[in-house]
Amino acid sequence: MIFENNVFLILCGAVTLFYAFVILLITLGWFKLKQNPGSQSRLTVSVIVAARNEEKNISACIQSISNQKYDPQRFEIIVVDDHSTDHTASITEAFIEAHITLNIKLLKQTEKAGKKSALRLALSQATGEFILITDADCLHEEGWIEAMVSTFEMQNAVFVSGPVALNNPSGLFQKLQNLEFMSLIASGAGSIGIGFPTMSNGANLGFSLNAYNQLSQRELKPELASGDDIFLMTAFADKFGKDKIAFAKNRNAMVYTNPINNLRDFMLQRLRWTSKSKAYRDLPTILTALSVLMMNAVLSSLIITSIINIGFLPLTILVIVIKTLIDFPLLMAYSVFSGLQKYLWILLPAEPLVALYTTFTGMAGPFINVKWKGRRINGA
Repeated sequence: MIFENNVFLILCGAVTLFYAFVILLITLGWFKLKQNPGSQSRLTVSVIVAARNEEKNISACIQSISNQKYDPQRFEIIVVDDHSTDHTASITEAFIEAHITLNIKLLKQTEKAGKKSALRLALSQATGEFILITDADCLHEEGWIEAMVSTFEMQNAVFVSGPVALNNPSGLFQKLQNLEFMSLIASGAGSIGIGFPTMSNGANLGFSLNAYNQLSQRELKPELASGDDIFLMTAFADKFGKDKIAFAKNRNAMVYTNPINNLRDFMLQRLRWTSKSKAYRDLPTILTALSVLMMNAVLSSLIITSIINIGFLPLTILVIVIKTLIDFPLLMAYSVFSGLQKYLWILLPAEPLVALYTTFTGMAGPFINVKWKGRRINGA
């Protein structure tokens, strides 16, 4: 038993050191990112919104894009209705009719389904030099297009990842989501800062249309319903070099998405996110995901063991505190940038909860075929 305990302690220490090393690199990457002040541009832009059953959100989304400070003659909005069974299409059509001076078009998928197919359809008709992708449940800062475009131009990038936050989270459950969301966006940004991009968010990203047309569709994993963001970023990095991937470190580039309202949908979303992990081929992405999964698995094991044997409680508390100290600098830096410092107070109590569900979704996601918006995520 003593030998087994010693082995477990050594394992805990090794995993914690590995995790600390990865997070330290990512934190340093955040500080290496260039602060982008934003600037006027004459670049033409196509904003693409893939929408499925978004009748409650689509009008506000299009309105926030229409309110951009960017020259309205230099950007278009392309909404793709992905086989919606509600009034998404008719609401979009009504918006277009009421704003005839704006360059907005609605496309309807008639054959293939899924976000990746919707994006391919939109890209086949896009006229902008720079493409911006966002989701139908998102709202955007008025300087969003300008901030993303200026990052693209100033850093000579082919792909730009942008910041995302939850829109007015209320209650403890949504505030916990917001804290986790902050950590994901900050980690993705920091990984770009050190030259090993591992993560981006499909609610806010942009890229060169000319560069996109040089990519192989096979690299985008069209057989997977999820992963339109990370596989797209990885394809650009592989083709043009990791130094051509940028992050828009400008608060005006912020996009706001709706929080999940219940635990069931929250878990389904996380399972959908992790379902694509078995298709990862990029070593930095695999190692980063592995460090997070192992750290959370160790902490989850300690929590469960402490319930069975109270003698493990001091060690469990110690690991929770150590992980919090590891996570805090990156989250603090990102919260200052995004103006979300008020959510940091829940970091310590959130650590065990995040560890438990992250371990479950990380291990189960690649094997559980869940539904999202009425579809199996591994199918169309």
